[in-house]
Amino acid sequence: MKFVAATLAALLPLSACAEAETPNTEPAKTVASEPKISPSIPISVKEARRGPVDLTPYIGKYPFDAVNGHRFLDHPAVKAAITAAVPDVKTRAGITFADRSLGLPIVRVAGGRILIWGGEWRAEDRYNWAVIIAPNGTKPEVCIYDAGEYDSDFQSSAWYVPGQPEVMKQGTCPSAAEDYPPADIAAG
Repeated sequence: MKFVAATLAALLPLSACAEAETPNTEPAKTVASEPKISPSIPISVKEARRGPVDLTPYIGKYPFDAVNGHRFLDHPAVKAAITAAVPDVKTRAGITFADRSLGLPIVRVAGGRILIWGGEWRAEDRYNWAVIIAPNGTKPEVCIYDAGEYDSDFQSSAWYVPGQPEVMKQGTCPSAAEDYPPADIAAG
């Protein structure tokens, strides 16, 4: 009897090892509430599609303030919208709030959309950007102003909209509701 008990005690850990090495051949189960999204879509887009988006709680807050665990630019719907408008990673990299970046409170602009503005510390008149987006995370417009590339007498900013080529508009990026929409460049 002692021999049988000792044999079982010795074989029991080995059987657990054999189970751990056996791959699970059952397919993963999909949760009914989880949308079926292609794995090729970035995670931020997946998260953005999980439920209704409401960006209005950010109005009046600074861009670096967190609402429901996300700063405005870190919100999955906002990240996905900016990526759609500005597909070039290098260009998009300038739309950020690094340490010592400048920002103004987020405001509502014409058409009920939301405006967020940011500028480079002590150089906001030389480099700034803005994102205008619908409260549900759609219809993004992204503005980037970089005076380092242009004559200071001629201020113009690059505007990006998903599926359209870059367009130049007069002036720097809008930082207040009265600055939006920007003026087109007048030929003359």
